[in-house]
Amino acid sequence: MGACASQRKAHNELTAAEIEAIHESWMRVKTDEIGKHILRELITRRPKFAEYFGINGGSFELKDLNANRQFLLQAYRIQGFLDTAVGAIGHCPLSSVYDLAHRIGQIHFYRGVNFGADNWLIFKRVAVEEITRVGEDKRFKSALQGEMLTAAVISPASSATFLDENYVLARIAWNKLMTMIVREMKRGFLEEAMRNCKDEESSDI
Repeated sequence: MGACASQRKAHNELTAAEIEAIHESWMRVKTDEIGKHILRELITRRPKFAEYFGINGGSFELKDLNANRQFLLQAYRIQGFLDTAVGAIGHCPLSSVYDLAHRIGQIHFYRGVNFGADNWLIFKRVAVEEITRVGEDKRFKSALQGEMLTAAVISPASSATFLDENYVLARIAWNKLMTMIVREMKRGFLEEAMRNCKDEESSDI
């Protein structure tokens, strides 16, 4: 993507609080192999995703997936892509993230990966749910261990409220981010498909 290099202009679709929520939640989940969580849940909900990502072997049990080289590679790519996108937000123009997602969509076209409208939606939903779920699990465990909250200062009721508010903000923020990412990935795929159709028509003349 380069050092914030982008020729596109884009208005900021995320507030400062949402950007902070994305960064905070990502710092919690990136060390928990979140790419595996996302890909495993995608395959669980829709086994066809295994075919899309070239994951063969038949069994989708956790131990078998963790031993599958293609699964590990694709999970690494998903996490790497999200890590790059999150790293750019707040430091680079949002158009840099658009360009990155757009390029991924183009790559999907050339690799013959066509999710279809419903599968794009599932990908977005699973990414949002897994990132916020895993992140909130880790936040709650930290709270119980006293790393974030102490009973002497904050009551259990207010602790729960604090966690709920952070969860809601993180979920809203990630939903907005993944909506943007999926939109640009689809755009990249469709634009490349249309360009290739025009090239084929020109070659037939």
